[in-house]
Amino acid sequence: MMKINVDRGKSVQILAACSANLLSILFGFVLSWTSPAIALLQSEQSPLESGPITIEEVSLMTALMYVGCCLGSIVAGWLANAVGRRTSLLILVVPQLVGFILIAVARNVIYLHISRVFSGFAAGSCVCVFPIFVSEISDKSLRGVVGNILGFGFNFGCLVGKILTSYGGFYATPIAVFVIIGIFIVIFINLPDTPQYFLLRDRPVDAERSLKFYRGIPKDEMMPPNVEEEFSELKKSPSLTNQNVSLSLQNFKGGSTLLAIFITFFLSCNQNFTGNRILIGYTMTLLQKSGSLMDAAAVDVAITGIQVIVAIASIFIVKISGCRNTLIWYYAISAISLAIAGIHYFLHEIYVDMSNFWWLIFISMAVSVALPGTGLNSIAFALPAEILPAKIRGSVISSFLVLSWILAFLSVQFYFPLATFWGNSVWMWIFAVFCLIGVFFTYFLIPETQGKTFDQIVEILDKKIPNKLK
Repeated sequence: MMKINVDRGKSVQILAACSANLLSILFGFVLSWTSPAIALLQSEQSPLESGPITIEEVSLMTALMYVGCCLGSIVAGWLANAVGRRTSLLILVVPQLVGFILIAVARNVIYLHISRVFSGFAAGSCVCVFPIFVSEISDKSLRGVVGNILGFGFNFGCLVGKILTSYGGFYATPIAVFVIIGIFIVIFINLPDTPQYFLLRDRPVDAERSLKFYRGIPKDEMMPPNVEEEFSELKKSPSLTNQNVSLSLQNFKGGSTLLAIFITFFLSCNQNFTGNRILIGYTMTLLQKSGSLMDAAAVDVAITGIQVIVAIASIFIVKISGCRNTLIWYYAISAISLAIAGIHYFLHEIYVDMSNFWWLIFISMAVSVALPGTGLNSIAFALPAEILPAKIRGSVISSFLVLSWILAFLSVQFYFPLATFWGNSVWMWIFAVFCLIGVFFTYFLIPETQGKTFDQIVEILDKKIPNKLK
């Protein structure tokens, strides 16, 4: 009977994570939609009544998504604590729905600009709340694997979004979004909120019911010893006590807490400097500027397909190697592939014929998109929810996401003007350097969280802090 409960509990956790992950798929749609849509919107076949759009309008359309992400991240931290993780995710499908309705009825580029703000608001909020929800419902032995589903959903969304827009037409993606949102609401509305949220709101009875649900235990049965012990640890956890008291500076003190905040800051901001958002948003345009003779649309879809395969593999890689080792290797491999892409662009920029070396830019771009888009980004979103105290979790994650989205807006908005000035090669080498920095940062400061309780993670963080700084 115990074995059945454990297996059932893991199935429930995976189902709940996959349901929430439908929002990650939508985020993939939002981010990747621009890559194939840009060429269409700039052509004479533009679906807009106003006609083709300019490169300046393209950059603004892409960058405005991150303005919405900033606004969404500001609201998400408060919303997650005010109404709960589950209810927040249900509410946040509304701006996503509005965003794609605007795309479906767009007559000029203004519709698309406003749409990107709404879509960005929903995406920025969801990537803040989603990791918190998943980490709080998951058993410690399953947390790393379930958390990495975020990467798979995002990359699968990127692939489907590019295929739909490239081969299904301008309106195919909005239709798919409406269907996904309907499925999400039907499933997710029947799930309870997390045990941690109920404890934060001083509702221990609801917390117990929630934990039993996510551990596969029927309502009328007693908790088995292992789940009873888990619930007891949650109730005694310092991060879940005295939660009716407002946040103060005291909540942000302590060596382990400060280190967790610093790690969150690095992981949130470094997502921009790996180049992943540029590479996914402008894949087709970058391929066209590489000097290689290829079908850019087909190669764009192929690269995103590789991204999905790596995302699936990453679930098992994280399970076997843990988050920390996966981060180190992914950062290292990404640094090498970006450096190679930089060499390719540099040779093209000095007028070396690179038309016969399409395979070089294909491989380097595929790796440079796939690894940051899977392991690096999904771990960067999921890991802070595991290392930060519950009381400050929402506010810290949302604050640094705001900073990350601001950096994303600036990098996306000014990528092409600066690339015209110093070339795509310099950008690739900058991205490679920051990946290399990520290797050393992860090795020395980031703890392994897989299979560990929050209190055990705190102990590991404490050991990484020099005595004189404690």
